[in-house]
Amino acid sequence: MSERRIYQSTERGGVQLGASSERWHLEPDHIDLSPHHRPIGKLFCIHTDETPIIEDTRRMALVIVDMQNDFCSQSGWADQAGFATERCRSAIPGIQRTLEWAREHDLWVIWIGWANREDLRNLGPPTLYQYKKSIKMRGIGESMNDYKALLSNTWGTEIVEELKQKQRDSDVVVDKVRTSGFYGTHLDQILRTQGFSTLLFAGINTDQCVTTTMEEACFRDYNVILIEDATATSSPDFCKQAVLHNTRLCWGFVTDSKRLRAAQQTERREIKPEAGADTPDDG
Repeated sequence: MSERRIYQSTERGGVQLGASSERWHLEPDHIDLSPHHRPIGKLFCIHTDETPIIEDTRRMALVIVDMQNDFCSQSGWADQAGFATERCRSAIPGIQRTLEWAREHDLWVIWIGWANREDLRNLGPPTLYQYKKSIKMRGIGESMNDYKALLSNTWGTEIVEELKQKQRDSDVVVDKVRTSGFYGTHLDQILRTQGFSTLLFAGINTDQCVTTTMEEACFRDYNVILIEDATATSSPDFCKQAVLHNTRLCWGFVTDSKRLRAAQQTERREIKPEAGADTPDDG
């Protein structure tokens, strides 16, 4: 077995992060997220808040979190509970722009939404309390006049109309019952079996369901890209700013739909035959 050399030098004067099947090349002017993979889609250079990144569209998926009526529409659960749903709806134009780019380049689109069993048997008191902060407040499964809050196959868990029109039958829909889209779902299995390593995140709330899903993606060694103008929250502004700061610092990269659409297609130099194994050390 060859020695695993995590921090060896790259041919361009950078440094390799990781080894074997997944590794990055941290170069002086960019980061290549899959330097040893022969591109099977389109290879793009995407500008982010810190440094440009290079990645193959066939390794990327767009993950859209919680853009459903219960959180974003008039008369939905959040609206009736007194939350600022208009602030959440401000993410819709950015999501539409991001979706257009994703469709143009054949990215998979994964819709994650909060949708519960009618009997609520998999929800404990801490989760139920998130949605019922007082005796009078209507919680998960309780009547919202025309439907019951946050239950599967109801109006409240449908995607908002502006985005529902852009859904496709081939898109993946993942129902969750916690803030993280990974907990208790098949999301990780879907991503692993389909070969996705880089995830673009959009949706609401930036500081709640988006960030917990994004954090867990980072913990599982997915490459994380947060689309700033395609996310929003009903929380105060500083909550989103904290997520943006921590994404740059800890979890991945921050860009926006305009920079995504301005991304330039690029090429790699010849892929060495030992791709997937540790890069030989010239020294």
